[in-house]
Amino acid sequence: MNKTYCAAPWHGLHINPMGDVKTCCAGDPNMLGNLNANSIDEILQSNIMKEIRATLREGRMHEQYCYNCIQSERYGRSERHWHNSVSEDFDSSQAALDYHRPVLVDVRWNITCNQSCNYCGDKCSSKWAALNNVPFKSQVRPYYQQVHEYLEQHRGWLREVALVGGEPLLLPENELMLDIIPDGVKISLITNFSVDLEKNKIFRKLKNKNNVSWSLSFDNIDERYEYVRYGGSWNQLTLNIKNLKSSTNHAVSIHAVYNLYNCTRLNELTDWAKDCGLNVEWASLYQPDYLDPLKHKNEIKNLAITELKTFLRRDDLTDSERDFFTTALNNFNGAEEQDEALKLAQHIHDIETLYHPDKAGYFLKLWPELACALGPL
Repeated sequence: MNKTYCAAPWHGLHINPMGDVKTCCAGDPNMLGNLNANSIDEILQSNIMKEIRATLREGRMHEQYCYNCIQSERYGRSERHWHNSVSEDFDSSQAALDYHRPVLVDVRWNITCNQSCNYCGDKCSSKWAALNNVPFKSQVRPYYQQVHEYLEQHRGWLREVALVGGEPLLLPENELMLDIIPDGVKISLITNFSVDLEKNKIFRKLKNKNNVSWSLSFDNIDERYEYVRYGGSWNQLTLNIKNLKSSTNHAVSIHAVYNLYNCTRLNELTDWAKDCGLNVEWASLYQPDYLDPLKHKNEIKNLAITELKTFLRRDDLTDSERDFFTTALNNFNGAEEQDEALKLAQHIHDIETLYHPDKAGYFLKLWPELACALGPL
């Protein structure tokens, strides 16, 4: 059996908007500690962190703290591959249990966001927090200075810094982060990219950086985009893409999550992306299950399989796209029938009545094939 390695517990620093430190981006819901109660050093040198390192040093993924990566690798790739690609020269089998250096950093200061995407929630978006009447505070928190000082102290180790969110272009703390990051360090953004760039200070600083990779977070186009990525404007997004491509030489791609909303529209998104000179980098859906086409009855799965087979006949796919969806098709062919229809129906009802009532009836209008397969909602 091949052993499994991961650099994340030794070379990663991931902090969520609540101040929770976790092993990697996919660490939810298993947190290592919270910076409102403990220091960075206390958390990174805790007993549980050493246990995780010890497990990985033996060549095994930790059943609890690596669970999402274990699940994600049913589609072939996970956060583990990202960490290992940034730390190619790192050998976890030889690393000390108390060793840590921030090589790949992902700090999410708070959940300020201008969208309430249909598969997001109030732990990740201030828009969702407002819809659910969840108290939200956007002010600077006591641990922010500690995090900046830690990164300043170890800035020579940085190889890649991920700016995520909330929406990273709306988080003022990222301005100071950009001043800390040495020239040449890769800056990776996952952004909904629907802000007004002409007024955005963070965008102006990023334009002066020479190693920036933009992952534009959306997975549908036109009306379907505005239904799923609620609060976003398709016109603003396309205008911003033209602005970015004409004013920088930065790498730009689409970061899409494979889910029920696009499982019958893969070719539509890909055609549009190719016309714009963009590649689509696909990621697995961690949750909720009712938006995973693999977790539905055969009527839904067969629609997804038909689209997958058509999609895989294309001759313009990247190796990454082909590998991802070949694995997805294999998973569909070997999966037992499940039925998340009732939960999906409740989700659509809540979206169109409680949260985004101006979109009432749009699921039926925009995805008639899925609505027919689901039956009366």
